[in-house]
Amino acid sequence: MKTNFDQSSLSALSPLDGRYLPETIELREYFSEAALIKYRILVEVLYLIELVNFLKVSKISQEQKNRLLNWVKNLNAKDFKKVKKIELEIHHDVKAVEYFIKLNLKKLGLVHLSSWVHWGLTSNDINNLSLSLMVQGAKDKILIPQQLQLIKLLIKTAEQYKKIVMPGRTHGQIAIPTTLGKEIINFASKASFFLEKIKKLKLGGKLNGAIGNFNAQVRIYPQKNWLSFSRKFVRQLGLEPVIVTTQINPHLRLIYLLDLQRQLNNVWLDLARDCWLYISYNYLVQKVVGKEVGSSTMPHKVNPINFENAEGNFEVANSLLMMLANKLPISRLQRDLSDSTVKRNLGLCFGYSLLAIKSLIKGMEKIGPNKKLLVQEIDQHPEMLTEALQLVLKTWGKDKAYEKIKDKTRGKKVDWLELIDNLVINKKQKNILKRWQVRDYTGLAEKLTKLEIKKIKARN
Repeated sequence: MKTNFDQSSLSALSPLDGRYLPETIELREYFSEAALIKYRILVEVLYLIELVNFLKVSKISQEQKNRLLNWVKNLNAKDFKKVKKIELEIHHDVKAVEYFIKLNLKKLGLVHLSSWVHWGLTSNDINNLSLSLMVQGAKDKILIPQQLQLIKLLIKTAEQYKKIVMPGRTHGQIAIPTTLGKEIINFASKASFFLEKIKKLKLGGKLNGAIGNFNAQVRIYPQKNWLSFSRKFVRQLGLEPVIVTTQINPHLRLIYLLDLQRQLNNVWLDLARDCWLYISYNYLVQKVVGKEVGSSTMPHKVNPINFENAEGNFEVANSLLMMLANKLPISRLQRDLSDSTVKRNLGLCFGYSLLAIKSLIKGMEKIGPNKKLLVQEIDQHPEMLTEALQLVLKTWGKDKAYEKIKDKTRGKKVDWLELIDNLVINKKQKNILKRWQVRDYTGLAEKLTKLEIKKIKARN
């Protein structure tokens, strides 16, 4: 973990830009103010190039295209500050981008293109495309790889511990045996279900003017196929065209992504809580790192802080994801601006998710089974065999088998051999039951683990 915090990170309002900056800094490429400005400029420039070619109103050579795109590629902090300075004067962020591009077209020797910058567009045409590109990039380049890393870690852990028998617990109480590997692979299985959908999902984009009807475009160039132009341009950006809209993109695909990520976060949240509980039962033990401190006053403590941090940050992320998913589908009449300020928090949603995922990976890398204790737990709880016992007694024709076993075992310390000796069954049947071992009572746990590992590997 990096520790070279500068003064700006120490005075940051959000912990994502302060305390947790080393874990989340890669998201700045997609969700910072500078990133938003850069994506807006990119979309405006790409649109400008396509528009003048489509309308055949101004010539632009391949060399001029390359010059323009190379300028966008090499934008820097000074450029972004200039955009913000213009915005400060005119109080409009997208118009500031337009003016900034026009100023630089003069410097690039492309002043003849100036009048076509932002032609026929509303701010949301640029904003929605920029936002979708930003989210798509963060999803594909950062969030998916991190979560695939976690799934691979779970697969490796499940393979390593597929034979480790442990008590299953239902309602927190001793139930019947399972294996550590099978319980771990459960989470990888659920996570891969949601992650597969997230991987396949392509964000949407709209490019259809002030109210979504191509009004000005059709009035001035009625002979042009604006629907085809819009679809082609959006697809060239790597997005799915959204044609029927108000002034704003309804963000249906973004909303779907937010809900998918929230449900995937719930899988990870459940894993973090279960690991915490297994550590508290001492079924899982944590590696001791020499220089780390568990408690400021209790020297012996090794706290499950990675799992606790993961839990808290998943909860913060999910509250934001739910709020945005509920907010974005709703807009008064053809447009209100309340969604605009809210969407600036998308980076927080994914930032807290990323932070929690990284904490969970750290936690998983530090734990292993307490094999000695698990053997003791299995040997000390023969009552875990009573599920099968009452069922086999039924197959042998014993009336009220469940009720009789319940009377002998519920809430009591069970001696397995004594329990069998007191059953009204023949000697052969008693000998069969006396050979039963809790450690062998795991059903298809190992086979299920192997099958699911194979399935997940094929999926991912």
